[in-house]
Amino acid sequence: MNETPASSLPLPSEPRLQALLLAVLTCTVFAPTLSSGFVYDARLQILTDPFLHDPRNWLPVLTFGTLSMDVLDFNRPVNLASLMLDAAIWGREPFGYHLTSVLVHAANVVLLWAVLRRMAPGMPRTAAVAAPLLFAVHPVVTEAVCEPTFREDLLVTSFTLAGLLLALGHRPPSDRHDGWRTLGCAACAVLAIGSKESGIAAPAVLAACWLLVRREDRGWFWPLAVGGASLAVLAFLTARFTLEPAPSMIFESRPQYPGGSLPAALPIEARILALYVQQLLLPVNLCADYGLHSVAHLPLPVAGLVVAAVITVAAAAVRADLRMAVPVAMVVGALLPVSNIVPIYRAAADRYLYLPMAGVALAAGLLLDAPWLGSRAELRERLAVACLSVAVLFGVACNERQKVWADPLPLWSDTFRRNPLSFTAASGLADALRGAGRLEEAERVARQAIELSGGQRGDAWVELSLVLEARGRIDEAFAALDKAVALDPRLADPEGRVAVLAMERTTAEALERLQTRRNAAR
Repeated sequence: MNETPASSLPLPSEPRLQALLLAVLTCTVFAPTLSSGFVYDARLQILTDPFLHDPRNWLPVLTFGTLSMDVLDFNRPVNLASLMLDAAIWGREPFGYHLTSVLVHAANVVLLWAVLRRMAPGMPRTAAVAAPLLFAVHPVVTEAVCEPTFREDLLVTSFTLAGLLLALGHRPPSDRHDGWRTLGCAACAVLAIGSKESGIAAPAVLAACWLLVRREDRGWFWPLAVGGASLAVLAFLTARFTLEPAPSMIFESRPQYPGGSLPAALPIEARILALYVQQLLLPVNLCADYGLHSVAHLPLPVAGLVVAAVITVAAAAVRADLRMAVPVAMVVGALLPVSNIVPIYRAAADRYLYLPMAGVALAAGLLLDAPWLGSRAELRERLAVACLSVAVLFGVACNERQKVWADPLPLWSDTFRRNPLSFTAASGLADALRGAGRLEEAERVARQAIELSGGQRGDAWVELSLVLEARGRIDEAFAALDKAVALDPRLADPEGRVAVLAMERTTAEALERLQTRRNAAR
């Protein structure tokens, strides 16, 4: 790439200082989340489930023995190891878990910066900082950073970027074989896929880098690195699906296609992909639980045009600059496992965009180093400054989004407002309102949750019964409890529900008290 003059902005030219600046800025933006509590799945996995807090589980986690165990995240042992380390240090205190996630995110920003410097060594310092900063503060990454049990998305990104950085460090012909680097790439691929299924992007990214960016390299390094990473991922996936416990007590119901079938899911997936494009470019309606209401503004023809436009732009970008194949592989590889071709429990989520956002930021950085810019240093500088300006706006929005993820009440209030058809949001909000003592609102929302479930979910009736008890309407509470148990007899055993992680312990304790009270009254 053509050399350009140093940036006129007051940014450090020393690489180590640039990396330190990015890490400090990232931690500063996410400092508010350090005082947050546990929300969403963390309340079950960290506060209720004893698995993370039992030292005897270290052996199956480190040996990937969880692949045959009926535990949460059985197929993500690397994520379990990370959470268990936090549990060993912090117990059930949220600060340490949040601190780890923020530090891992900051490390990912620095890794992205290092990859960009390797792929565009002549890039001016403003551009080198601007693109990773977009990734650091984009509001769409907030969910993965602020909810500790979603750290799997942070970790898969860490190891995907680390493997790519290792591979880019290969310098033929002096290190023609580079055995340690080859093993490192394979190890990163195993750790990526062991963090989350989107780890299949790791070998795809290496392959794209080899075939289109470093195709003139001679020797065996790239074939061995890509082949080793691919075999490692394939071996893990084979073990994962071969050893998966069946039947599962924890995963009582299997995931379903959105719309009920694969043919029905594909048009919905096109709309989800268009929503993802919008969220990456204009993150104005992020939500903790998406549904059909979330894509109502994207009819299928519009969604099809958006997806087609993105594919066309990506193909043109790769044709103009072969380096663009790397971020494209990162985005596509990360989205493939969550594309609803195979049913998943959540059809769409902000956390699914964490690794793709790293790819988008890498593409933005390469764009600032694009060959067609030639020696137009002033234009490069203006584009880099524009990226920094966008990053400032994103940082403000990211800070606001962290407030949503700080506590169950703002989280479920925001989610239910954005997706009023979400049973999960209505149920979570009713529980949060009851915990806050806002009982009249809690009853109203609990009845909405029952309506959204068609009156056929026992857990919705349980929540209503607890609200009615708190309001002193005992006979109505008993009637709602009887309805809940009639719909789902398993609710008669709250401890059994806790054991299979189908109920938080606090809810189970309240339910047991109500059952004891009902039995005594009869």
